[in-house]
Amino acid sequence: MSSDVERLLSKTVDDLYEELGRSLITPDYPSAGSVTKQNAVQRGKSFVSGSLEKLRAKICVDWHFCGKRNQYGDFQSLAYAIAPLVSSVVGVPATTAMIVAIILIKSGLDKLCNCP
Repeated sequence: MSSDVERLLSKTVDDLYEELGRSLITPDYPSAGSVTKQNAVQRGKSFVSGSLEKLRAKICVDWHFCGKRNQYGDFQSLAYAIAPLVSSVVGVPATTAMIVAIILIKSGLDKLCNCP
């Protein structure tokens, strides 16, 4: 799993949205060629934006991200901490939850949670 996380961390946010979109459209066939990059990115973005309020409540309010953010020295440990929270909120498999977690981290959790 950790090499997968490193691979995801090296991607751009758009590439992550694409991967998320593909995993949502065809979880059994992630390499299905019928989905265009644009469709997959759009699907990923609408999934995240549709879940954002629930994710914000879980990560920022219930889990108190702003108070915990300094406990995580790197993206990877933070991603591992947040992925199960994502999974519990949106009910997706662990690999998909990890993609969402990394999108949230790269997009800025401080901003999402309005940390001081």
